[in-house]
Amino acid sequence: MKHTRLSFIILIIFFALNGCQSKKENANILCFDLINLPENKEVTLSDLNCYNVTYVPLESKRQSLISNIMDIKFGNEFFLIQSFNTIYMFSDNGSFKRKIGTEGRGPNEITHIHDFDIDKRNQDIFLVSAWQKKFFVYSKDGEFKRTFQCPGPTTSFKISREGILCYNINSFANIDSSYRLIDNNGLVIKSYRNSFYWTLTQSSTAIFNHENLFYCYNDRVFKKEVYSDTIYEYHELNFKPHIVIEAGNRLLTTHARSIYNSEYLFKNYINPNNLFEVSDYIFYEFNIDFKIGGMNYSNYFIGSKIDKYKTLLSEENGLINDLDGGPNIWPKTTKDDNTLVAWIDAIRLKNHVASDAFKNSKPKYPEKKKELERLANSLKETDNPILILVRLKK
Repeated sequence: MKHTRLSFIILIIFFALNGCQSKKENANILCFDLINLPENKEVTLSDLNCYNVTYVPLESKRQSLISNIMDIKFGNEFFLIQSFNTIYMFSDNGSFKRKIGTEGRGPNEITHIHDFDIDKRNQDIFLVSAWQKKFFVYSKDGEFKRTFQCPGPTTSFKISREGILCYNINSFANIDSSYRLIDNNGLVIKSYRNSFYWTLTQSSTAIFNHENLFYCYNDRVFKKEVYSDTIYEYHELNFKPHIVIEAGNRLLTTHARSIYNSEYLFKNYINPNNLFEVSDYIFYEFNIDFKIGGMNYSNYFIGSKIDKYKTLLSEENGLINDLDGGPNIWPKTTKDDNTLVAWIDAIRLKNHVASDAFKNSKPKYPEKKKELERLANSLKETDNPILILVRLKK
């Protein structure tokens, strides 16, 4: 009896100590509050310590005309742009190089590109089709090298130091392993069990395109799931808590997804779109109070990782370009740890430069305003979009 009581006391002490340790560890994790969102306000590039804007027109050839930019990834001295089921390769100066891959159902052809990435070690290009459950690999020169099977319906992936980290979308509540780490031949190194089970019903028809968001920062891979407040770093085959973005009752739950329809879910819960870190800031793009069939603008929560600065940015406004008077900027991704990336259609840029707002603007760098005006005047309305690279101070 004494032995049982002593064991019980030891067990309590053990859990208490571990609980204290857990709280101590969590106390060191940076936490941002979306429960009490700041009001939308005007934010300038200077407010975020931006100091330079560079415009890169994409060469407009018959074989390189782009109707819509869906994603962009940067390699060494080149970048890749996805437009529907086509990947275009451009040099850093915007000159067109080639297309990557072939759409189709034949041998070594891809039916749908769900995601793509560049292996930094050798600049090989990886495309994945969740429908075909297959990876397609190309050299940095665009030459087809091989294919290999992927584990499950991989809709997004990141090439990490440990291997290829794959996410399997769970739109039909039938996924047991959310993440799998595979090698470059498709062999599974480690599986990570799904932590968020929900039940498919007649009501639960919503599909969240970004159930999972990957991004890279400081040569490390991070991820956030739609049901979780926490961003995790992928490190040494494990997920380590990195940053918490607390959303309260606006965070989607598996229970809500199981019983409510799309309209209710998109109106009452955060629908994530994008996530990345750049310089000292974290950018989290999401929709809230989403109206199906109506006009909807995304929001960016921007928070500083070193001070108390935080703001909410509306897509309707974007970041005000007070450096050269150019169009407002809606960031889409990053080129590196200190460079934001956006893009704009040629006709929109020309219209902005022709506007009274631009002519009357008094930016910090008037000479850059003149350069932008010359660029806009050199473009045709039907030209390809123009990339906008915004450099932040380190």
